[in-house]
Amino acid sequence: MAGSRSLWPLMALLAAVAVFLGLACNGGGDTEPTIVITFASPTPTPILTPTPTATPTPTPTPTPGPEVCGVNPDPAPASVLQVQEPQPGQRVKTPFHVRGWGSEIGFEDRGVVVALVDAQGNPLPPLDVPPQPRASRVAPPGLNITEFTRPFGVDILVSGLETAAPYCLWVFLETTEEGVAKQVVQVPLIVTP
Repeated sequence: MAGSRSLWPLMALLAAVAVFLGLACNGGGDTEPTIVITFASPTPTPILTPTPTATPTPTPTPTPGPEVCGVNPDPAPASVLQVQEPQPGQRVKTPFHVRGWGSEIGFEDRGVVVALVDAQGNPLPPLDVPPQPRASRVAPPGLNITEFTRPFGVDILVSGLETAAPYCLWVFLETTEEGVAKQVVQVPLIVTP
């Protein structure tokens, strides 16, 4: 019994600690209830790594130049024929307007011929453009003014055009018996759909 006496205080001490721990851990005492916060952590979303895509090589923008027009068979002096619109190197959308003046195009209503030639040298059908009335219009500087000086103007439609392309505008007064244009003004330009 001497051995059980020494165990008794130890057992009492263990029982007291168990009761104390039970009360401290919300074991039914008057302490405030423990607040439990449930936090659902988001599932990790996969990080998208961009896949490199091939950058398309830009197509070169056509630029008109004297080479698109080729050799002018018979250049018209500015005193005889002037094209005011479009300007050389201009980018125009089809249909586009062509206008200018001729010092003698009103004689017998001759007018001018307007043609468009592509970069391969293929002409579109030429247009005979009659002179317009001169009333209330001012001729450009450098043009010889005669009683037959008149303006001209026409709209040009390029059908079937899918992308911008260089063209050469030809405006001329007449042709030889062989069909060679005479008194020619050439205007390189870009025509867009």
